[in-house]
Amino acid sequence: MPRLIPLPDKDGRPGDSRLWINPNHIVTAAPIISRTQNKRGDVLVVAVELKLEGVPTMRAWLGEATGQAGAETIWQGFLDQVLGRPQEL
Repeated sequence: MPRLIPLPDKDGRPGDSRLWINPNHIVTAAPIISRTQNKRGDVLVVAVELKLEGVPTMRAWLGEATGQAGAETIWQGFLDQVLGRPQEL
């Protein structure tokens, strides 16, 4: 049975997944961090530019953070899922 990991749904409820992927099919994964503003002020939007075997390159939203440390935590959480490491609560 393949191991699947979720890609979050930006427009859904917290915890909803837009897509499930098999991490064994990842060719490349690069972090994309952009700065934007919302009602809370400056926000860092964390996404991944993802290339899967047999699929065109896509960009998937991973989350939002108010600072660099939060953005790094989101990215590290994605890497931990890819590598099959236990998630910290």
